[in-house]
Amino acid sequence: VGGCGKTQLVLKFMESRREEFSSRFLIDGSSKERIRGDLIRNVRALSTDHSQKDLDDYLLFLSKPSSTTIRLLFYDNVDDPNLDLTSLLPRGGSCVIIITSRNRGLGDICPQSHLQLDTMSPNEAIELLLFGSSNLSAITDEGRKNAVAIAESLGYLPIALQQARSYMQLTKCSMSMYLERLSTSRQKLLGQPTMQQLDMQAISTYATFTTSFDKLPEHTRRLLRLFSFYHWSKIPLALVALAAKHQFSTYERPRVKHGNSFDINKRVLEEIFLRNGEWDVTNLDDMTISLQSYSLTLVVPGVETLLLQMHPLVHEWVHLCIPEDEKEEYQSAAIQLLALGSRYDHTPATQYLASHVIHMSPLWDHLQVNDTIAFGSILQVNGMYQQ
Repeated sequence: VGGCGKTQLVLKFMESRREEFSSRFLIDGSSKERIRGDLIRNVRALSTDHSQKDLDDYLLFLSKPSSTTIRLLFYDNVDDPNLDLTSLLPRGGSCVIIITSRNRGLGDICPQSHLQLDTMSPNEAIELLLFGSSNLSAITDEGRKNAVAIAESLGYLPIALQQARSYMQLTKCSMSMYLERLSTSRQKLLGQPTMQQLDMQAISTYATFTTSFDKLPEHTRRLLRLFSFYHWSKIPLALVALAAKHQFSTYERPRVKHGNSFDINKRVLEEIFLRNGEWDVTNLDDMTISLQSYSLTLVVPGVETLLLQMHPLVHEWVHLCIPEDEKEEYQSAAIQLLALGSRYDHTPATQYLASHVIHMSPLWDHLQVNDTIAFGSILQVNGMYQQ
């Protein structure tokens, strides 16, 4: 997920090991053009002998082994899943190459050296929040308790924790005061940029998510917005296939005529999941691959189905950023999709639906009759409701 501290970790490594490398290249990996430009600029800076050569010559030069020099090439933020990075790397073992990316697929370039960064452990998160305190032993139980609460609220995401720590240092507010601000002004706090110590780049938690979201295809953006109305964990992808099988419209237990929004919901779901009016599960695969390429979601195996998960802050941010005039449409479509999971027979999605029905409990009093019946059936099948 974005905001895990990939860039900062490598910059810290480069600074602490600077004496071990004859030269260090910092390469913007956001596009082929930027990689090409940074490679050319860095090699030309080594000597005027390289001023008239092209990229292939520079890659060949960097590929030549040397007994006296070791160069470090840092390709940062190589997130585009369509970029052929291997054609832009020196060959052989003459350079130390470090790549940061939200695209997990890049780990296949060198699987034995692939390090996946995730959120911090609870202890790491608390240590970061308390780092710099003049006397750690003097921190009260209440102070540590507040640090735990902040860490939990921010999902142990490094960038959000660093943002909280910087804010408290700048404003001199206590952890209890920051918790209060987080409860009343959460969106503003997480959207404020924080200056990073090593490269002085102004970033914010939400800006990090925006960078990834803006690169997604439109269908995939709409999928993420739809799923933001469910709980962030264990969304069964089998639910989509099941609903498509029933034309996104055929309820198992309809009691009354569907309301006015029914056909609109059906259209929204078809626009997201169908291509040229046809269902193909590989189109859903393409969307989940795209989401994983930018580390906005994770797909994990469940029982008889794959499960999609988001970091809680990503989930929260996606939901907040849905345009106001579209929220009701996405919410209504999400309710209909979930209700279509209610079936007499057990399906791969069955055991995973109840948590999402419960997540929607604030909406229960406003559901259409057929959706209420479907939700009640889902809870009953999962042993959470008795007639």
